Amino acid sequence: MSISVVVLGDQEKIVRQIEGYRGELMVTRVCSGVAEAIAACDTGMADVLIVADAQLVPPMEQLDALLMRQTAVVLFFDRPEDWKPLPDVLHLPADSGMAELEGRIKGVVQSLNHSGTDGTLAVPEQEDDSTGRNGRIVSFWSAPGSPGRSTVALNYAVETAAAGKTVVLLDADTYAASIAIQLGLMDESASIAQLCRAIDAGSLDVARLNAACSLVQVGEATMRVATGIPRASRWPEVRASALQRAAMLLKVHYDVVVLDLAPYIELDEQLSFDTQAPQRNAVTVEMLQCSDELFMIVRADSLGIPRALRAIDELEEALPGLNPKIVFNRVGASSTGRSPKRRLIEAWDRFGPTHQIAGYLPEDSAACNAAVLGGSPLLEIAPRCLLRMEIRSLAGINSTDSPKKWNSRRFRSEA
Repeated sequence: MSISVVVLGDQEKIVRQIEGYRGELMVTRVCSGVAEAIAACDTGMADVLIVADAQLVPPMEQLDALLMRQTAVVLFFDRPEDWKPLPDVLHLPADSGMAELEGRIKGVVQSLNHSGTDGTLAVPEQEDDSTGRNGRIVSFWSAPGSPGRSTVALNYAVETAAAGKTVVLLDADTYAASIAIQLGLMDESASIAQLCRAIDAGSLDVARLNAACSLVQVGEATMRVATGIPRASRWPEVRASALQRAAMLLKVHYDVVVLDLAPYIELDEQLSFDTQAPQRNAVTVEMLQCSDELFMIVRADSLGIPRALRAIDELEEALPGLNPKIVFNRVGASSTGRSPKRRLIEAWDRFGPTHQIAGYLPEDSAACNAAVLGGSPLLEIAPRCLLRMEIRSLAGINSTDSPKKWNSRRFRSEA
């Protein structure tokens, strides 16, 4: 089996080494510019891109595109240790022997071929990580139609933080971000875009990601919040693979990473002629794929349930293998009649797929409206309401205490 190689950089020595070794590596093209090398890899003629010049390392966005197409990337020049480690990129000094070079490249190619089919990108473990955490990513998704997804995601994160866990909440809704508004944070800086810029710069420093987030006090606990983009037109600033890397890195340092996702998963941009064009819904698609736990919020009425059924069909067709947990929201007699929970169970057993029903959240417009008006979660506005108790149960928290009303939250710029 031969491994085709594109060399980026005017380094005849490397080409002579590869051709003289007569192993499995075969040079198919030598490129002097980044655009030429990327175009050559796009044609499918390369299994590996070897970057032989430190001045020609492609930006992280282009490296991610190559890795997603299962093209390995190798930095092969003097003093690669001077470079910050780039995720999924192999760093080798130029004086490495050909046997080592071929062996390492074969390992990378095989790894991409076996693990790159799920569409996820890895974040290498950091040697100085002393947290010892094995966090998880919890995503909240729904069909279109405002079923209360952001409200549930926010209060889920708040209750998890109040239970003593370290939590970071990411507003990844590229259509209608609302977490900042619900928390009274009129933030135009778009923390979610700052996270992506930090990752695109090759940073794996969690302190830099923390600095981009707001530190919010909820009750007697704190959590970090990455606010969403304030205008939907800014969606290209939130690059899917960069946000995925950020979430995976935060997962190493936090107990729970909570994601509020947009409802749309269609990738219509694949029909365009420009295959490098950003895809608006790619953020939702990639974050769904890397989630450890996925809650689908369903509005419990005659409009919300049919929408949810259609959305589940689309999800199973586009992303097979995902197993969303169903959460019925706004459950009440006014929308479903008497015995609303029993009626929902009967309707779901008759028409719905075989996904687990994780919870039934009662209708409480008064508490939700008061929370939005006060820019605070239910923990502070309505600590004794049944809706808050059900969200605590959804988060796996037993409500055995008698809750008290907390004082208003105070925001901190940085810990």
